Amino acid sequence: MAGEALKVLMIEFDKQNILKIRDVLSSPSDISYDVSWAQKEENVLSMVDKEDFDVILISYKLLGANGLEILSDLQYKDLKGPVIMMADKGDEEFSTQAMRLGAHDFVIRGKGFEKGLPLVIHNALNAFRAKKERERLQKEIAAKNIELESANRKLKEIDRIKSDFVANVAHEFRTPLTIIKGNTDMVIKGGLGKVTDQQKDMLDGAVKIANRLSRLVNDLLDISKIESGKLKLKKETINMNRIIEENMAAFDKIIKDKKQTLQKELAKDMPDITADMDKITQVFINLLSNAVKYSAEGGSVIVKTTNLEKEIMVEVADTGEGIAPEDIDKVFDKFTRVTAEKKEGTGLGLPIAKDIVVLHKGRMWVKSELGKGSQFFFTLPK
Repeated sequence: MAGEALKVLMIEFDKQNILKIRDVLSSPSDISYDVSWAQKEENVLSMVDKEDFDVILISYKLLGANGLEILSDLQYKDLKGPVIMMADKGDEEFSTQAMRLGAHDFVIRGKGFEKGLPLVIHNALNAFRAKKERERLQKEIAAKNIELESANRKLKEIDRIKSDFVANVAHEFRTPLTIIKGNTDMVIKGGLGKVTDQQKDMLDGAVKIANRLSRLVNDLLDISKIESGKLKLKKETINMNRIIEENMAAFDKIIKDKKQTLQKELAKDMPDITADMDKITQVFINLLSNAVKYSAEGGSVIVKTTNLEKEIMVEVADTGEGIAPEDIDKVFDKFTRVTAEKKEGTGLGLPIAKDIVVLHKGRMWVKSELGKGSQFFFTLPK
């Protein structure tokens, strides 16, 4: 504020007070004051309309008028600076009303009051400018929020269109894939004549690719349903230990081929819970499949269950390559694979598994150390 030239409007009809204030504001200082004063009440509003004043000083008692009335009119003006009301001793009771009408300070004109006016003006001006800056920022933030809300609506619409497109494409793939798999199986089984070993190998490769595409289609449909809120859970009474026991056997061959060990540590007091059996089975199979897939030959996989106070917990641990610390948060991102090694899959299995668990009001997380393996956990409420 130092070096500024401030324009001051004084609404004061007492010549003595005018002279006192003018003399103080005319004294040499870091700030120069260009003081104007209104000679009549009716001139005040027209002066404010014609000229921008940095500060307005109003006397509470005016000849034939009341400073509060002028202050009341000024509150509807777009003022450049603060309004300071001056009053004599005994008029302190009107300070609250003056502040409510927009005054930034209320000065009692005691002996030598004019000497403190420069500081009062300085403080009021700082407070006024700070308030204006807050208001400006609030308007700017409000405008940005409107822009963000509009952009968010557009993004949601784009996301909905994308999800609908993915779902439609996936549905379109399903029928031809079913036909391809059915016809190929029939040929392999000799339905169209004898098949040579070389032909069978080629047909087996085609079936394998068709199965991969079928899994991709199913994953895309699951993601589409989850994102659109259309995935409905068919809840029934299930037991997690039983689901694990029934599905571990399907991994016997691949475990044997990779010379791995598969251990289980299932809680003996595991209670029944209410959940969608098919979806929870899908979650478990995904975790176990990943554990076996990412564990090297001769590695080990452990499946544990724990009965907690308000939920059950399942842990699937492996001795695989592990996950780098900077990639931990990406594990559940869609279409993301955090390992450098290319593995068969869509990158959708873990995001789908976590979404299913969350739909059950459960939690899923991972602990991992690069080169030493990973532990995936999920809980389900009792």
